[in-house]
Amino acid sequence: MISFDLRADYPGFRLEAAAQLNGAATAIFGASGSGKTTVLEAMAGLRPEVKGPISIGGLRIEELLPEARFIGWVPQDASLFPHLTVRGNVEFAGRSDVSEVAIDALELRPLLDRRSPELSGGERQRVAIARAVAAKPALLLLDEPLAAVDRPMRARIIPYLASIPDRLQIPVVVVTHDPHEVLALASHIVVLDRGRVVAQGDPRDILGSPAALGVLETLGAENLFEVKVLARSAGVLSLETARGGRLEMAVVAGFPEPARVAVRAEDILLTASEPGLVSAQNVIPAGVSTLETLGEHVYVRLESGTDRWVAKVTSRAVAKLELAAGKRAWMLVKAHAIHAFDTRA
Repeated sequence: MISFDLRADYPGFRLEAAAQLNGAATAIFGASGSGKTTVLEAMAGLRPEVKGPISIGGLRIEELLPEARFIGWVPQDASLFPHLTVRGNVEFAGRSDVSEVAIDALELRPLLDRRSPELSGGERQRVAIARAVAAKPALLLLDEPLAAVDRPMRARIIPYLASIPDRLQIPVVVVTHDPHEVLALASHIVVLDRGRVVAQGDPRDILGSPAALGVLETLGAENLFEVKVLARSAGVLSLETARGGRLEMAVVAGFPEPARVAVRAEDILLTASEPGLVSAQNVIPAGVSTLETLGEHVYVRLESGTDRWVAKVTSRAVAKLELAAGKRAWMLVKAHAIHAFDTRA
């Protein structure tokens, strides 16, 4: 059992977070600025200004120096020993079967002779994870461990990360703002909002609660619709939005009614012409209303009937599709990209 009851005051921000982490793998979930990293750093002993008890397996550790806590810590911008190779970094705590498994699972073997400056951000992150796991800590803390890792690699290494608590008997606490990572990695979730714990429990229950919905709205679930069920068949729910739009999503047990569904802007594909046969359950014609460029990405606002949508695409995609205000486009949304939330208090 891991627990904490943490307090700290910062200019414009107060941390008052208490939780009991019931499970071998816990996700601390919340938007940017909610206090997720502060909690993790306090557990690692890197925030002396944060006060309050921290327990691991009944042992109070808040008065211990960071090096005496025997915690594996992987921050977002992991630092490696620049004078050591990848192998030297991973085996810093000693060579073992654990380090060899980590090297293979995190696909580091082709990189073993390289040094830190020769690695990409995602490669450095994978090395840092392997180094932390190879030390066989009493607790592993991961702060957005997959943020710098590309999607194909992320899909391949998630099963290894998810296996660590059972295979190595190392409890894991991971900070993430991605609900998909929560469901893949954690058996317990703590939701933080502006420095306070607003919900905790089974991720499958909590991510569908009103408490989590407010957080998800700030995380990019820009497309939110009140819906009712029209039909259920072949593993698919047919839904109607409050404004008359139609959606199909994967069947979920105990679908709540009334409900709200959410679709992240980045989970919407756009085409400039009507597609033929595609695997996506939802092919939605729409008109482009506005385009807003933020860095390398463009937020495309669309209207389908009276439903309003937002899709997040690259500037290159906008140019390739010749998207512009007033033009026609088609949205492709997979059934599994639609998530339901209970709107009952």
